[in-house]
Amino acid sequence: CRARCVNFIKVLVENKRIKMLARVVDLFEVFYRAEKNLVVCKVTSAAPLSSSQQGQVKKAMEQRAEKGAQMIMEFNTNASIMGGLVVKMGDAVFDNSVATRLERIQIQLMHPVE
Repeated sequence: CRARCVNFIKVLVENKRIKMLARVVDLFEVFYRAEKNLVVCKVTSAAPLSSSQQGQVKKAMEQRAEKGAQMIMEFNTNASIMGGLVVKMGDAVFDNSVATRLERIQIQLMHPVE
């Protein structure tokens, strides 16, 4: 593989396409994951989740994923969401954060009553 990779990079350089390398890698990763039925699930919480909580989230997302899909779970924290979870799985986003709920309430309060 090393020789093929080096040759590929040489071709990109020779054809002045080296700037496209990052995009090529991203696309390769997308196609590879699709072929292997791997689903990336990015979970953001306001505070770190315990192992038990992570397991519960993974189990819930496995039920939403296609049958036989292997989940690649990524857990991150972001205090700005204030609470709840934001889950990105493929193209879907499940936003149950306190920040988003407060924003929705604010929007409803700003609209005049008809």
